[in-house]
Amino acid sequence: MNKTTIVLMIITICSKVFGFFREVILSFFYGASDISDAYLISQTIPSAIFSFFATGLSIGYIPLYTVIEEEHGEKEANRFTSKLTTLLLVICTVIIILGCIFAKILVKIFAAGFNGDTLALAATFTRISLLGIYFAGLVNIFGNFLRIKGNYTIPALVGFPLNFFTILFIVLSFKTNIILLAVGSIVAAASQFGLLLPFIFKEGYKYIANIDFKDKYVMKMVTMAIPSILGVSVNEINIIIDRTFASNIAVGGISALNYAAKLKGFVQGLFVLTISTVIYPVISKKVAQNNVEGIKKTITEAIINVNLLVIPASIGSIMFAKPIIMLLFGRGAFDVQAVAMTSNALLF
Repeated sequence: MNKTTIVLMIITICSKVFGFFREVILSFFYGASDISDAYLISQTIPSAIFSFFATGLSIGYIPLYTVIEEEHGEKEANRFTSKLTTLLLVICTVIIILGCIFAKILVKIFAAGFNGDTLALAATFTRISLLGIYFAGLVNIFGNFLRIKGNYTIPALVGFPLNFFTILFIVLSFKTNIILLAVGSIVAAASQFGLLLPFIFKEGYKYIANIDFKDKYVMKMVTMAIPSILGVSVNEINIIIDRTFASNIAVGGISALNYAAKLKGFVQGLFVLTISTVIYPVISKKVAQNNVEGIKKTITEAIINVNLLVIPASIGSIMFAKPIIMLLFGRGAFDVQAVAMTSNALLF
């Protein structure tokens, strides 16, 4: 592994540990309850909807920016970034308006077992949390922008303000008003973009409101995005099915599923995402340079590194599921039943 990968892995470890602490705080105050279920669904819905539309678009950003910069210069590449940003903001605005109107329907799609107060609370949380997709989109684009410029560290750090403000508002919501749970998600998302802003300006970028649906690079990005959108769609359908089953099984089922997913995400985030984050811009540049051998070598090294790290870690997390869950979440409002549900969810 190169030095950059090691540094990012250290940052990722710290960020994931902080993320676990966030989940511990949530479980301590709200356990696996109807409130935590409603809150988690309100976080799942914006994330899922955003993934359908924006993830596919942003995936093509790095290779297209690289090509434009090499062929037409940095100014034109930055202009393309502004067009993409404007397009994304327009899409997000439409999503937010429709999401607020059909909030209850969305909640029922993702959690068919919700009824009464839980459904109403989840819908209220969702209407508030949807505003966070503005910042999610901006972080997505400009995190990649900084990576293109060789700055991998700052985008990797965005998890820290996210976790800090999420934890802060979890505590405040318990002591004052539960609506602050949803408000906290917006503040947390905004703080991520706030961290990136100084470094974006440092690179000389200036946003110019501009949208051109006929721009050849925008159209090319849409074409490149279609396979990614289809791939994301499959994953989001799996999430909907999981949440629907969990919402019908028991109160707290969605929370248990979430806590188990966070443990799995720790393994994935620790190894896979760190390595892929580093190699993706490298591969994009080699593609632009038509360096086939360089691409093969980079991918082969990444696969070997991932297998050497992920397989043992995955086996260990399954074998010691219950002790790990007890250690991480077994306190406060997180009772014995919650431990059992989460441990079982970890096995699947």
